[in-house]
Amino acid sequence: CCICKRIMLGKYGTKNRKLLDKQTNMKRTYLLLVALLTVSSLTHAHVVKENESALVYYMPKTQLAITLSYDRIEQVPGAFYQYAQRYLGTSDVITEPTVTYQLNNVTLGTHASADTTRAYKIPVHGAHNTHLVSLTQDGRLLGYNCPAASCECSVSESMTMHRTCAKSPVLPLLEEQLMASSTAKMAEGAAKLIYRIRETRIQLLAGDVEHLPADGTSMQLVLEELDQQEKQLVELFVGTTTVTPCTQTLYYTPGEDVTDLVVGRFSRFAGVVSQDDLSGEPIYLTLQAHKQVLQEPKLKLKPCGLFAHLYHNLPGTANVVLRFQDMHIAQEVAVAQYGVSVPVSNSLFMGKKVSIVINPETGNILSIQQ
Repeated sequence: CCICKRIMLGKYGTKNRKLLDKQTNMKRTYLLLVALLTVSSLTHAHVVKENESALVYYMPKTQLAITLSYDRIEQVPGAFYQYAQRYLGTSDVITEPTVTYQLNNVTLGTHASADTTRAYKIPVHGAHNTHLVSLTQDGRLLGYNCPAASCECSVSESMTMHRTCAKSPVLPLLEEQLMASSTAKMAEGAAKLIYRIRETRIQLLAGDVEHLPADGTSMQLVLEELDQQEKQLVELFVGTTTVTPCTQTLYYTPGEDVTDLVVGRFSRFAGVVSQDDLSGEPIYLTLQAHKQVLQEPKLKLKPCGLFAHLYHNLPGTANVVLRFQDMHIAQEVAVAQYGVSVPVSNSLFMGKKVSIVINPETGNILSIQQ
């Protein structure tokens, strides 16, 4: 007791103090060793021994998938941008080449992979037929004795899309404009072509031409061709703007609670950049974990006589909040690693063949049929 310790310390001094500390450390070491042996005895059944034939599967691990949808905007000045005000009467032109990025949307999803720290085994010569076990390519459990169609899962992968625009270095001008003695004369000739196209369009719509197109479809094709020619000529003055839609996904593995963690940044001039690149605006993540706790059953069930080899997962959840400037997302997601592994009772496998479908994203049971 504390009083005895004080009397002994007061009576015998520093020497006995060191002896008591040594005894306390030995007790702590013993308790830790007992705990480790207990855990080892629980997990020893899932360690694959040498020359042992067993099917190994894993519980899933959840990653947050933060998908950014944005546009890459490339602006290129036209060859005659200096003459746009004189010949077309507009000053709204591109004067220098620029590339900018605009964020349109942020979505939050999940991506599952195998958690190699939570591995389980099914002996080949055991109570369960290993050929009836369905696994994903990375070893996650899909089901037991379930049809192939039921066990299949579609995994959507994020892709970055690039749309290329063919740029022709040849100016859409006639010989008369191309043979001009100066750039100003070429610009003047291009402007005259624009006005001529516009007059032709008006005449076609008014029916004031000798040979009209045969039908409505032909008329539509002619008008579309005139619009395309005018667009190419006008771009010589005002410039071209190419918008390329892109997507990029950032992944984060949930662990402990976090508040306003910077998971990425978005820059108007560089797009998606790393967390430590201060040229971009930060994307903040706040996560509150709700881990699953396995409750002890009130009624003790009799063991079936066989060690359970088929385990499923009871996933936990997390409240996730994403913030970027004025964008805000609040969502509750299922997190596999916040869960606990629960054995499937061996009594299900006695008698008729049972069919079990597992959710490969979270590891929980979707259905059981006999």
